[in-house]
Amino acid sequence: MLPRRVLAALAAVVVLTGAPALPIAPAAAQGYGYDCAHGPDTYRVRGVASWDRLNIRSGPSARRAIVGSIPATGSGVHCLGPCQGNWCRVSWRGLVGWTNMRFLGE
Repeated sequence: MLPRRVLAALAAVVVLTGAPALPIAPAAAQGYGYDCAHGPDTYRVRGVASWDRLNIRSGPSARRAIVGSIPATGSGVHCLGPCQGNWCRVSWRGLVGWTNMRFLGE
């Protein structure tokens, strides 16, 4: 058990910066457990309206620039890794970027 003043200091870091005070283990950093090494060979787009497209971004965030997109019926998406939270680096027909894995399924 950590001393009370150490716990208070760690709590202050979290409150003031919004960041965890202790390093996060790689397994915990995977968020929902997305791991390209243990998934299927390829994925298909899911949960995207038929008239819409799945955006592929320059980095692991919805705030990053869109570098391309995959149609709602797209399949053959390869997960390249590494994943950060629920965002993974993917490739599809020569397009490489990041997408939220909640929109990809087997």
